[in-house]
Amino acid sequence: MFKKLLAVTSLLLSSSFNYAYAEPTSPHLSVTGYAEQLVQPDQVVLNVSISHSDKNINIAKDEVDNVIARVIKVANTFNVSKNNIDASQLNIYRQHEYNQVTQKQEFSTFQVTRNVDIKLTDVNKYALFLQELVEAGINEIGYTQFSYSKAEEVQDKLKKLAIKDAKFEAKELASAFDAKLDRVYSVNFANAPSMPTPYGRQSMIESGRAHKQAYNVSDIVISSEVFVTYLIKQ
Repeated sequence: MFKKLLAVTSLLLSSSFNYAYAEPTSPHLSVTGYAEQLVQPDQVVLNVSISHSDKNINIAKDEVDNVIARVIKVANTFNVSKNNIDASQLNIYRQHEYNQVTQKQEFSTFQVTRNVDIKLTDVNKYALFLQELVEAGINEIGYTQFSYSKAEEVQDKLKKLAIKDAKFEAKELASAFDAKLDRVYSVNFANAPSMPTPYGRQSMIESGRAHKQAYNVSDIVISSEVFVTYLIKQ
């Protein structure tokens, strides 16, 4: 079960507020409807990096391939489907070091790198999953991003609530000034998608292991905001 908090508020805008669209020249009323909901993330995407360096490019490649195979095996034990595993192509770099004697940059090793995006659909297993990925041999986590799988459904519900909120505010304001609403002149929704919870790059080299600890993931705010302009009957 995810905790949720539904809050519906409104913001009254004066008729002189400058929207991105053209305001009508006749008397009008502009209001904003707003709705939001907090949801507990239920899935997470990890971007992990595997790299190895060696003078022999085949040895470096084989080591990266072996780690990738172990990573996929770990993912399978956590019921991660093939569609939720996206491995990039191999990147190969020639590394050089400065030779103090010759005073030249000289070849040292080949570095082979590959990145993998993995979506885990059970955030409760995130800490254990991360630990096993480190033990499998990943070198670095590029990013971790938590999200909510039913965000679009929530967004659709919030749009209706935002519209309801705007209509209520328009009627309340018109009544307060003894005015009568005419037709709707314009409706514009703000581009406010759900905000995933990102985590930054983490080095996984420390003792070759990640700390086993509980991860407290913040709630995600999903919101909808609508700008409505009504014409006033004269």
